[in-house]
Amino acid sequence: MSAFDINSTGESVGKVFADKIKGKTVIVTGVSPGGFGADTARVLALYGAKVVLAGRSLSKIKATADAIKKEVLAADLKELVLDLSSQKAVRKAAEEVLKYSGPIDVVITNAGVMGTPYEKTVDGLELQFASNHVGHFLFVSLIMPKLLESSAPRVVLSSSVGHFWGPVRFDDYGFEDGKSYDKWLAYGQSKTAVILHGVELAERYKGKLVVFSVHPGGAITNLFSSMTKEDYEKFSDFYNLDGTPKGDWARSIGQGTATYFVAAFDPSITDHSGGYLSDCKLATEQAAPHATDKETAKKLWELSEKLVGQKFDV
Repeated sequence: MSAFDINSTGESVGKVFADKIKGKTVIVTGVSPGGFGADTARVLALYGAKVVLAGRSLSKIKATADAIKKEVLAADLKELVLDLSSQKAVRKAAEEVLKYSGPIDVVITNAGVMGTPYEKTVDGLELQFASNHVGHFLFVSLIMPKLLESSAPRVVLSSSVGHFWGPVRFDDYGFEDGKSYDKWLAYGQSKTAVILHGVELAERYKGKLVVFSVHPGGAITNLFSSMTKEDYEKFSDFYNLDGTPKGDWARSIGQGTATYFVAAFDPSITDHSGGYLSDCKLATEQAAPHATDKETAKKLWELSEKLVGQKFDV
């Protein structure tokens, strides 16, 4: 574990675990060109994994697939349309996965939105909570039979240090239907929910599944598409007004994906299932207490089941 740090990249970590990646089937959500998901998929293909490219836009999935095939001629890729903001679409995607032959070994839930204006999904949920947590909760729960076919399945949930901005607001997760909406509290809530999901998933599937939540680190990707001048003013310690980073906190895309590879393949951390990783290391003690409390995690699971209208018993 100590071999990896802030300077590691997805490619350098992947190289160390190449024997564990080869032949594995891995689903990566959110694979738009230029983002963490696309680079994660590229490195997985480079080291011989079978990669399922999951995303909302088929054209963006195809663009990423084409770029990977130019670099890795023998890349084994599948395309999966997955719109996390629609539970009906998530169910359709999961049905497709359940028809695949062979197990799913790893799921990396990279997809997400950040700091978006108030919007309700087709299911009536606030967009960030729905896309970053509820959609992935439903997808992972529905494809669990395929994960449990694997001899050593893992789930990697993409969170953020932004989870510090807000706990899950159980009494008002929808911000009074938008009346009291604060996009950064909403983002914080959604990323707190991701960590709590990992805590409860690890508890429920103890001995059957290894799961980690991850702060991949900040890099300038298309995740920043909703950022406004006011946002850059709000975070002026970290950004210039033109959106360029201040200081040396920003990661490259490759540095951002490194922690995904540690979470997905490092054998030395399996005893810490349910933990939180940052900078390629276990960092559960760095997570906010509101994101790691077991009772809160159980409560969120029950709320999530209610929101998708289905119970998922082990």
